[in-house]
Amino acid sequence: MKSTYENRGLTVVAVNLDMDRAAADRFLTRFHPTFDVRFDPSGDLAEAYKIRGMPSSVLIDRHGVARFTHVGFRPVDEAVYEAQVRELLAEK
Repeated sequence: MKSTYENRGLTVVAVNLDMDRAAADRFLTRFHPTFDVRFDPSGDLAEAYKIRGMPSSVLIDRHGVARFTHVGFRPVDEAVYEAQVRELLAEK
């Protein structure tokens, strides 16, 4: 979705909660993500967004309001995720 919608304003940021930064860096070196990765070993962001499981995604609108949260990832729900992204991108 990043490549499809980034020209409309979608930004993808991953938050890594690993306590071991070296292990996280090895993972990132191996997989080369095309999005920004932030480190939060204290879990402050997970707490702020009330994350209940991993992986989780939080869709935040243009005004900084968390609008949709998903725990886990199920390919069958991909159309729902994409519809939510389109909905938020259409807002001003």
